[in-house]
Amino acid sequence: MKIRKEDKRVIYFSDELNDDFGNIDLNKIEVSDKYKYKRNLFEKTFGNILYWCFAKPILGGYSLFNGMKVKGKENLKEYYRILKINKTGGFIYANHVSNEDAFYIQCLIINKKRVNVIANPNILSSKLLTFFTRQLGYIPLANSFLGQIKMMKGIEYYLKKKREHILIFPEAHIWPFYTKIRPFKSAAFHYPAKYNAPILPIVTTFKERRNKNKKPRKVVIICKPILPKEGYETKENKEYLRNETYKEMVEASSSYKQMEYIKYIKKEKKE
Repeated sequence: MKIRKEDKRVIYFSDELNDDFGNIDLNKIEVSDKYKYKRNLFEKTFGNILYWCFAKPILGGYSLFNGMKVKGKENLKEYYRILKINKTGGFIYANHVSNEDAFYIQCLIINKKRVNVIANPNILSSKLLTFFTRQLGYIPLANSFLGQIKMMKGIEYYLKKKREHILIFPEAHIWPFYTKIRPFKSAAFHYPAKYNAPILPIVTTFKERRNKNKKPRKVVIICKPILPKEGYETKENKEYLRNETYKEMVEASSSYKQMEYIKYIKKEKKE
């Protein structure tokens, strides 16, 4: 579903879980069972140069230039402290409100380790886009059972051995400038529940500028870190982590009045 050209500030939706307004026209594709989730030596070297020397300073600078502000940095420090004690990486969960979400989280907010992003496999339909996003930490969601096993091994490698971050958008779909947190499923929390890893929720909100005709300013709120519950089984922790993350994100999203740059209206079901 796309934003109508004749009315760019109103979007009609019917399904909070499945409607997507990202306007990215890529062919649907399945991840090959031969896809290598671990980057080879060349990819590691080239990827580190691309990430630290170009993407991070350029995209981070671009975010600051556009007036982005970050709140809750004390929670980020606590998250780093937990990672140091646990000697592992962690998971970042964020709302999905633009095509640039992953880039500013990678390049502006998280500084000490690289951020890998679990995302839709549609990007694989473009070889050039796949090459560059792979270097920047792209992890496509596997379709097959064998692919899921390989993906899990890749996630474990970046989490345990490299002690890096894994970024997940539990809402799954992009709703530009949406000012609330959409419902999401507990399935997205299988990874931190399985690996007993901490979660850092991050919420992008929108503040009105002095010039009301301009797009709102992004204010990114870093929430309190969340740890899996000791003594819980993986299934129980999935539900617990989902509920706690959702609660933190809703609280952050509603912490102050946001600018409704795009109005979302739910369609009435026809009887």
